[in-house]
Amino acid sequence: MFPLLSLRTELSFWIAGLGLTIFVVTKWHLLAGTRIRHLSTRFAVIVFIQIIFLSAAGITINRAGEFYSSWSDLAGIRSDLSKSAVSTSALSGFTAHDLRKGKTLAGGSLIIKKIITGENSGVTDTVYVVFPPEIAKALRINSNFSQLKMDYKVTELFSGYPGVPETWIGALKGIPSIEKLEKAHKIPQTIAIIPSINIVPGEDTECLNIRGGAQVETWLTKDMHLFAERYIGVDTRQWSAFGYSTGGWCATEIAIRHQDEYSSAVSLAGYFAPAFATRTSFAQRASLSTEYDLVAQLRKRNNSVKLLVIASPHDRFSYGSTKAFIKSASSLVSIKYDEIPSGGHNLSVWRPFVSTGFLWINQN
Repeated sequence: MFPLLSLRTELSFWIAGLGLTIFVVTKWHLLAGTRIRHLSTRFAVIVFIQIIFLSAAGITINRAGEFYSSWSDLAGIRSDLSKSAVSTSALSGFTAHDLRKGKTLAGGSLIIKKIITGENSGVTDTVYVVFPPEIAKALRINSNFSQLKMDYKVTELFSGYPGVPETWIGALKGIPSIEKLEKAHKIPQTIAIIPSINIVPGEDTECLNIRGGAQVETWLTKDMHLFAERYIGVDTRQWSAFGYSTGGWCATEIAIRHQDEYSSAVSLAGYFAPAFATRTSFAQRASLSTEYDLVAQLRKRNNSVKLLVIASPHDRFSYGSTKAFIKSASSLVSIKYDEIPSGGHNLSVWRPFVSTGFLWINQN
């Protein structure tokens, strides 16, 4: 009735707040007594109006950033996805029916949403496949992807925390940016794989494999590649990874640790060491910090991966980590650094640099 990301919900809260304010201003004399009931009613009305306006502001911010996709997501209540999930071990190629059920964007891209269970990680969650316009058009004629004789790239996209995969399609305008570059023949047709990274309600897992907990790194790497191979028909070519904020960390982390599968990564306002959840124990922090020390990982191998790091000096959340990583890692791996001239840690600052990332991926 009133979805969290609906414009109707946003307007309803703002109208309710404004309406209550007008009512109180015009009818204040009815509450003007000095008895306890008058005082308590005035206090309750004022508090209630504040709650309505704060909720309206929160809904507006959430719609702009797409941090939470639903009320249950906001409350940390996870829907039971297992009933509709398909294991990667049981996946077969997509069908004409899947294509018909997909959503076509104004620019021609086709989006297919799947709920899968990774056979390696055991994670059950959502992944979006975005076919570029030319490939989508060809698939409607012949749904056998392996028979298409078209050049393409594969890019895996990561959201922030909190965040949802749809942000790449909506608020960040990632997919529309790809469409414009494809139409201008500046990049080849690009298949986007957008998995959920926030798979534990209310907990930032940082895309790590946590001992005794969620195996998110495995979900994003082994399981996504199996999914793309079995469901789409993608071959064994290397992918690129691209993420913003926490997703920037994820993109860099998996590309460095899985250089056989990823040729490049883009970090947009990302950071370069895990930002652990408060509930993470001291022992876990120490162990994971050692295991996911990216500079130490780079020192252990001959590195073929290439990195693009985009950051703003006004972004207190990520800039210090960025400069420290570049100083330590620039002699170990290919790093290109692009600086955002102004702005903090938000989507409006990052949006113009999404195309920068995709153009660079095409060159590497």
